[in-house]
Amino acid sequence: MNTADRGHVRALLQRDPVWCAYALADLEPPYAEHALWLVGQEAVLLLYRGFDPPVLFAHGNPTQARHLAAGLPAGPVQISLQGIHYRLLSDHLEVPRAKAMWRMVHRRTEGPERETGPATRLSRDDLPAVDRLIDGHPDRPEAFHPDLLEHGVYFGIWEGADMVAMAGTHVVAEREGVAAVGNVFTRPDRRGRGLARLVTAAVVHELHQRGVQTIVLNVAMDNQAAIRVYRRLGFWPFCGFYEGFGQWKP
Repeated sequence: MNTADRGHVRALLQRDPVWCAYALADLEPPYAEHALWLVGQEAVLLLYRGFDPPVLFAHGNPTQARHLAAGLPAGPVQISLQGIHYRLLSDHLEVPRAKAMWRMVHRRTEGPERETGPATRLSRDDLPAVDRLIDGHPDRPEAFHPDLLEHGVYFGIWEGADMVAMAGTHVVAEREGVAAVGNVFTRPDRRGRGLARLVTAAVVHELHQRGVQTIVLNVAMDNQAAIRVYRRLGFWPFCGFYEGFGQWKP
């Protein structure tokens, strides 16, 4: 994508930086190399190929987005689509089961930025402990990748040599002023003790210290326990959307 197109895409996405936080981050390294953009005057589609299958995202004029979608390659996809785009693209999408999600955004004036607690910053050196923490659990974070410990912001809580809780980011793009919190996980036998709240608060605090203005996260609408934790930390539902796995057929 040339400089002019990048500027146009950025301007479109900045109209709604909360919904478009991930896409804005994908304009920057290391994410940009995985991004395939389909761009119109008033809409943009993104196929993010850093995951298998790639993630399909849409923003802007729905009718124009539908026309742009004709340029997408056939194959398996993950979707991250608001309802209107999901419906308009449904003729070419086969998604057996789409999950209703909230995009939540942090309001800095609400909730503690960081509570006193044992959360400590993680690095790539802590990968073996992270693997031990999440390995084998059916609700383990699906989007965790070892590189995130290097490029993202991660905090953990330890008991001796074992990590019992962690939280981090899916993306951090300081130039764009956006970040997405994710991969929050507590060992099952340590749940209900507020550990997820402590590690997530530490991540949010660090992001604000870096000057990141728009901090978002995704949570299933039916996950009331997680929503309560995030609300206490100052996150509020911003918009609904759908996630799921399926096939794109032009």
